[in-house]
Amino acid sequence: MKKFLFRILPLLLVGSLLGNCVYSELRTPGLAANMTQYVMNSDDYQIIGPVETQGEFVTWFLVVLTGETGYSDLLKQAREKGGDDIINYRFEIRQKSILLVVWNRVIWNASALAIKYRDKVKK
Repeated sequence: MKKFLFRILPLLLVGSLLGNCVYSELRTPGLAANMTQYVMNSDDYQIIGPVETQGEFVTWFLVVLTGETGYSDLLKQAREKGGDDIINYRFEIRQKSILLVVWNRVIWNASALAIKYRDKVKK
């Protein structure tokens, strides 16, 4: 009986501690990294319109990464509309994971405003 108890007790303890780590789903606004702030007024640029994109990336064992980047997609869309840059960049992420490191999937949504600089700023 003691052997059985000493075999089952560690499994129950580990299972109760890691039970919430088996599968998780999280939705948060993304961090805005590498921000540069400028003092601009409405005479410096013209707002072209909103641009939006979404995508996902998946990791296996925190080593294999597949996916896309949102900022470059937004900038590409802004340039297709005739804009020079984007402002008010925002994104949110939804993350699903199994055992924290085995498999992670992040679905992201990004949006920004496409702008075109006026001639006085380009000089």
